[in-house]
Amino acid sequence: MNVVDALVAHHNTLRQLYQQSEADPEVFEEFVRHLVVHHTMEEKYFYDLLEGFDQGRHDALEAVNEHHIIELIVKDAEGFPRDHGHFPIKIEGLGEYTSHHLDEEEADIFPLALELFDEKDLNTLGKLFEEAKAIMLGAIPPELPASLSAMVPKKAGIKNAPNGNAATGAPGTAAGLGIGSLKK
Repeated sequence: MNVVDALVAHHNTLRQLYQQSEADPEVFEEFVRHLVVHHTMEEKYFYDLLEGFDQGRHDALEAVNEHHIIELIVKDAEGFPRDHGHFPIKIEGLGEYTSHHLDEEEADIFPLALELFDEKDLNTLGKLFEEAKAIMLGAIPPELPASLSAMVPKKAGIKNAPNGNAATGAPGTAAGLGIGSLKK
């Protein structure tokens, strides 16, 4: 599978997880986990290389900047109490911005990449993206010992979730390892 096909397939997963998280906020963590992995691997196996083409540089930089904006929206949502009546609006905002970003990639950036990269490179990058995604989605960082996790400052208004991060209250969020959850 070439990298464009792999990215589009994962875009479909992201859209599905967004729709599910709107109906069931418990799915939000899985949506965020997939976003983190997707953006990290997309930048490594696609945008870093696309930036090397004069015709692709601007689009690559714009897309990576949009990833950063999505990260900011995620950080805001992660720190928001899950039981608050406005939390579904946080999910909606993240999903809408993400959907816009995915649509733009598919309409403008991916067709350009198919013109710029040769077929062999597209296939190699697709294989690397799929392998890395599988590893990253399966990654479970070790938990802090209780004596150390007790040292993590709790933030006001955020409940500590089981197996979660005391600082954010988000289940499985690994402080310092990106923008979202790395745990199922």
